[in-house]
Amino acid sequence: MKQRGFTLLEVMVALGILAFVIIATHQILETTTRSKDASDEKIAELNGLQTTFRLMDQDFSQMTKRAVRNEAGDVQELYLLAGRYVLESQYHGIAFVRDGWVNPINLLPRSELQAVGYRVIDDNLERVYRVYVDQLDNTEPRVQVILKGIEELKFEFLDDKNKWLEQWDIKALPKAVAVTLQQVDAKPIRRVFLVPGQGKVITPTSTATNGSTPNTTNKNSRGTP
Repeated sequence: MKQRGFTLLEVMVALGILAFVIIATHQILETTTRSKDASDEKIAELNGLQTTFRLMDQDFSQMTKRAVRNEAGDVQELYLLAGRYVLESQYHGIAFVRDGWVNPINLLPRSELQAVGYRVIDDNLERVYRVYVDQLDNTEPRVQVILKGIEELKFEFLDDKNKWLEQWDIKALPKAVAVTLQQVDAKPIRRVFLVPGQGKVITPTSTATNGSTPNTTNKNSRGTP
C-alpha cells in the first residue's frame, strides 16, 4: 500500500499552529514573571514599612529625659528636637535619647542610653544613632537606611490636653508621637506611637526639710505642765 505524505499546505498550517502556541506560552510566561516581580516588590515595600515602624515603636516607647551636650560642651535645653531640616533632613527630622540599649553585664564601654534620630537624605529614610549620648568626642553618627523613595516625613506631638502639635518646644516628653510617612506613588501613612511622657513640665512637689513633719501646734496654746 502506497503511503501518502503531508502536503505543503498541511505543513504550513501545522507550523502556524505551533508558532501561535509558542507565542501564547511566551506571553503567559512574561505576564507571570511581571506579576511575580510586582508581587515581590510589594512584599519588599510592606516588609520595609513593618521594619521601619517596628524600629520607631522601640525607640519612641523608650524615650527618656536626658539632656545632651554638643561639641562645645553646651547642654541642649530640650529632651526632644524636632522640626523642618533637623539633622539636615530634606523634610522633618527628629532627635532624642532612648533607654534600653542592651549592654549585657556592661561588656561594652557604653551605657544603655542611645542618642537616636530619624531623617530623610537623598529620598532615603535614615535612622541615625551615636554610641555615646554626648557629642564631645566629635565622632560622626552611624547611619542605617531603612526605607527608600520617601516624598514626605512629618511628626506631630500630643500634649497633656490631648491636642496634636506640629512643633514641640517644651522641656518635657509628649504623650505620643504621630509619624506621617509617604513614599513615591503611594498614599501617606500615619502611625501613632506612645511615649513615656505626660505632655507637660512636671514640677516636683516641695517636701519638709530633712523629711520632718511641719509643726502645726498653735503658738498661743499652752502645754500641760
